[in-house]
Amino acid sequence: MRRKGSGTTRKLPSGRYQARIIRPDGSRESLGTYRTKTEAERALVQAEAEQVKGEWEPTPDNPGTVAEWGEKWLAEAHHLKPKTVAGHIQMLHKHVLPRWENIPITSVTKADVRGWVGDLITGGCKPDVIRCSAEVLRSSCKAALEAGVISTNPVIGISLPRRPKHEMHPLTVEQIEALAEAISHPELKPGGNGARTHGQTERPDLGLAVRLTAYTGLRAGELWALRRKHLNLDRRTIRVMESVTEVGGELIFGSTKTGANRAVTWPASLDKALIDHLATRPDDPDTLVFASTTGTAVRHGLFMQRNFKPALERAGLPRGTRFHDLRHTHASLLIAMGAHPKAIQERLGHSSITVTLNIYGHLFPGLGDELAQGLDALIQNQRGHDEGI
Repeated sequence: MRRKGSGTTRKLPSGRYQARIIRPDGSRESLGTYRTKTEAERALVQAEAEQVKGEWEPTPDNPGTVAEWGEKWLAEAHHLKPKTVAGHIQMLHKHVLPRWENIPITSVTKADVRGWVGDLITGGCKPDVIRCSAEVLRSSCKAALEAGVISTNPVIGISLPRRPKHEMHPLTVEQIEALAEAISHPELKPGGNGARTHGQTERPDLGLAVRLTAYTGLRAGELWALRRKHLNLDRRTIRVMESVTEVGGELIFGSTKTGANRAVTWPASLDKALIDHLATRPDDPDTLVFASTTGTAVRHGLFMQRNFKPALERAGLPRGTRFHDLRHTHASLLIAMGAHPKAIQERLGHSSITVTLNIYGHLFPGLGDELAQGLDALIQNQRGHDEGI
């Protein structure tokens, strides 16, 4: 639901979507046409947010509605990644505004928020959707709080459903190789009238992508954003400096998930495949290491649907295996080799060692025993010192 009179999106006969903003004087202004409805919605919300930011400020007589504060907050959320902003926009219009659109921000109470969350749960919304929607409302209220319009944030302290934990499917080296082979050699399908076969061409580049991910722990967005200049063949080192994601049909390059750069090395067994593959790519330092058949960055969703999932079946792997499980696979291999948690944190690019241990702590065999033994040694040493031994 959108604020009445603020703007509209509509599908054109061509299949594209047009976004139009309605100005305060009633005039309509086209924001252009877009390939998808999501892109049109995003352009419209950004235009509305800029309009709110530039023409509306809270006053004692007009503290502002939840809709106005939500759009004002989005206009100033420059620290958020485009994909995050797109998700917040979607939650704002799908779940927040239908309940709070014209409600003054000063009238939002904890009881009302608790009831709204309950309605979302009863309505069958997934925990992630509810948590994201609540975050949009919380941040909108936070903006009003910082402006002195409200004295407390009514969303703070509200119980939200927990996110379900995805089951990890770490692969063995044999399974990694089976998957890489399966994705390198797509299955040919019978052609028309059974006269010939057709299907995707051989894709050794995707087999290399699977191996590189499993043996370096790169995130999907980091893998598809790799450029020639990020590779040092002599040192077998990757400088992880970029990530790419698809937002509303548009590929957007930006920083890594944590915003920090890092360097990871690959095993020598990948040298030949990597060198052979690079020989097929342009020499320009900015050339993407992996690209789609049209030369653009790989769209991860299409890759999963067309390449990864079919390859899982041919390799005999569980259907629930995700591409992200290759990253988990890398962590499990490092743990099995006896790598220190700090080294794993730095290699995976986690923001802190706490994140690493929260995700993989259960995979460290005997870690609790080692800690207990270390503490016992400290205690015994201290006792011996106190007793003059």
